[in-house]
Amino acid sequence: MKCLIRLHNLFLKTNRHYDAIRGRISINHMSQWQIKKYGKENSCLNLEQNATVPHINNPTDVLIQVYASSINPLDVLMRGGYGAELLNILRLSSGLCKPAATTTEFPLTLGRDFSGTVIDVGKSVNNVNVGDQVWGAIAPYKQGTHADYVVACASEISKKPQMLDHINAAALPYVSVTSINALCSVGGLSEYNCSEKKVLVFGGSGGVGSTAIQILKSWNAFVATTCASDAVEMVTKLGADLTIDYQTQDIERELVGGFDFVLDTVGTEVSRNLGLKLLRPWMNAKYVSIVTPLLKESGKRGVPLGIACSAGSLTSHVLQGAKEGKSVRWSFFQADGKALGKVSSLVDKGKIFPVVESVFDFKDVPSAFNKLEAGHARGKTVIRHR
Repeated sequence: MKCLIRLHNLFLKTNRHYDAIRGRISINHMSQWQIKKYGKENSCLNLEQNATVPHINNPTDVLIQVYASSINPLDVLMRGGYGAELLNILRLSSGLCKPAATTTEFPLTLGRDFSGTVIDVGKSVNNVNVGDQVWGAIAPYKQGTHADYVVACASEISKKPQMLDHINAAALPYVSVTSINALCSVGGLSEYNCSEKKVLVFGGSGGVGSTAIQILKSWNAFVATTCASDAVEMVTKLGADLTIDYQTQDIERELVGGFDFVLDTVGTEVSRNLGLKLLRPWMNAKYVSIVTPLLKESGKRGVPLGIACSAGSLTSHVLQGAKEGKSVRWSFFQADGKALGKVSSLVDKGKIFPVVESVFDFKDVPSAFNKLEAGHARGKTVIRHR
């Protein structure tokens, strides 16, 4: 009987796989937003309505029909050429583009987050099936998600939370993975050691800050955060135990020192120095910033010198903290489907919810960029594809 059930399930999976491939072949073209040169204005954004649908090249690839995506500050920076030299090296090393005398990344599609449906899977994929609703965040050196279809690695995605529609789901992957990497992989926090921790989050109203607050509260940490006046109510509703309005209050005066952990999503010299000052001394307290100079310095000075300058800057900050037994670290985004799986579970348990500030139709992507560039984000800007 068990053998028959297995054969039946295999038959269904094979038929779904065949139907997906047949449907994909009949849809050879798609719409996507491209840039063919870098620029700080939206004039470099072009809607290509006859682009080729991407296809699976590797056994771990997954082809996804995108129902919603989002825009992150990284997308705005990348439109202007931020980190281009280093990202091109990563593209070459991963085989996503071939060496050439000229720049090889164009036409380039931006966008990291997505929520959608699996259309096809590589032969080694075993965590999702054709027809599954999934979400994910694509590595920055890959073609992005502001398109009808995208190819992701199976390790970059997980099944979408059942409690969220695609619009709300698209708001969480990039900021969730960024938060978990900073808090856990770099910072050493987890659901098992947070109940006695005091954590300060600089920039609680942004995408990463608002997500990190919820993750930390689901782990029973005490969370203090900073934000502007018009975001105090929103941040407090996320669960922050103490919210400081940096526009009307003196942060240093309002916050008593002795924090075990500082997450800096702002990344200014002021926030770094203040964060180090507010950490508990001689207790291996940790300051982690998600704002690093690596991509910027690599673009300005070239990759070797940029890496050297960034390493020198980090070393200086590490030594500054080490004088009082405090740990200073930088955290980088890394696509992580397993982390998304944990977040998905927290969402379905009602511990985390997305903070969506604005939703734009796919045809209005330039307007969405304008919205994000205006600054003072109160959550995420999401793109509705269909």
